[in-house]
Amino acid sequence: MFPRLPKLTFATDLQWRRRFARAADDLADDLEHGHWPQPTCTAEELALYLAIDDARDRVDELEDDPDETGVDTHNTLPTHRDDYDFGACTDMFFQDTDVLMLYSPRFDGIEDPDGDANRQLGVGDLRAQSWFEPFGNITARDPHRGFRR
Repeated sequence: MFPRLPKLTFATDLQWRRRFARAADDLADDLEHGHWPQPTCTAEELALYLAIDDARDRVDELEDDPDETGVDTHNTLPTHRDDYDFGACTDMFFQDTDVLMLYSPRFDGIEDPDGDANRQLGVGDLRAQSWFEPFGNITARDPHRGFRR
């Protein structure tokens, strides 16, 4: 997953990468406990965006790819008319998609909250070291929750 992150993360250290992995784990934990994934910080936003992107790419493979037991468990799940509406996922789960600007050379420097473009667009701090700061309008996760081993 790390090579798929924006270039500004490539120089991050092991601790930063562990925190990003924990962000993905936090979203998976939401789902395991029957809750909608609700990103609480930039790292979780991007982890969820990448997961939805992977799901979109995987849809075509689902019918031909039974799980390790040889059973096609996907097709035994109940269906809904909105299944595979990945645009709706983006609308439901994200406050905005500002973090995706980090992939565009057109927006180089947008991560800096003191930059003109950032201030004009009201993007906020997208520097890698700030990705784990909780959003102000959502309950933050427990900062002492630890890491997966």
